[in-house]
Amino acid sequence: MKLINSPLIPLVSAENISGRIMLRLLNETRKFFRQRMRKQAMARLPVYEITDKQQPSMHLLVCRRDYEMAIISAMILNHLGKKGHIFILHDDGSLDNHIESLFHKYLPGSTFIRRSDADTIVTEKLSAYPNLLRLRSENILVSKLTDIVLWAKNDRIGYLDADVLFFKYPLEYMQELKTDSKANFFNRDIADAYVISRHKLANEYGINLPVRINSGLWVMNKNDFDFNLIESWLTDSFLKPFFNDYRLEQTLFAMLAGMSDAGHFPNGYDVNFEKNPETSICKHYVGRIRYGYELEGLRYLINTKII
Repeated sequence: MKLINSPLIPLVSAENISGRIMLRLLNETRKFFRQRMRKQAMARLPVYEITDKQQPSMHLLVCRRDYEMAIISAMILNHLGKKGHIFILHDDGSLDNHIESLFHKYLPGSTFIRRSDADTIVTEKLSAYPNLLRLRSENILVSKLTDIVLWAKNDRIGYLDADVLFFKYPLEYMQELKTDSKANFFNRDIADAYVISRHKLANEYGINLPVRINSGLWVMNKNDFDFNLIESWLTDSFLKPFFNDYRLEQTLFAMLAGMSDAGHFPNGYDVNFEKNPETSICKHYVGRIRYGYELEGLRYLINTKII
């Protein structure tokens, strides 16, 4: 059974019962090999202690389904840089003590924020923003707009999703994270993925939204997370119909980007189903190609002896 196509083909629903059965069998087979490759990668990757405690930190939002991916993505970044980086890990509420201990084992010196603790602190600190608090409680991704800012130790904030896998050390990303700059940077999405067209948002709010902002990998200035501004947008009736749309979080990032000096990382960072690991800085294995994280990405890193 062929587990992967080259280039990756995004998952789609089967049209009939026999097709759904075959897809289920394929996904179960993929799951077995994906788990095996994750274990193999974690066994191969060295553990790096943090020696430079003045370096900027990077944040990850982590769920139970993807916690091994988060560990591996961070360990590979350490390995490619030959140093221990500082990671701040935000529990989405599904992690337990055992998983927390694994993060401390493989990423010593990392900070782990439990969701229950975060809820108490965020509710207190953002009490003046009821709509933002409500959205955070209903959409876990909104923690990127709240928790990460509150726990950021530096004025310059770096974030990466757990399913972003690096093939080369991300010099541009790390340079932007260390640079004192007014500019914010994002990886470029396949297409605009906002709750409504950016032209309509521009007309409503007078914001020139950048194209194809993806909130899976970014560097931003803490001052550009304006809670008063976000709350005013969420209070406005124009966005109310989109409160249950998972794309609202990314839309708010794009709106903040439009209020600041914002740009994209180079092409090697782009979200692209078909991009080749050999010629890319990283690949964001979003939901429709999630199976490729291990079966394409980790396989490439292992076969080329990068890890």
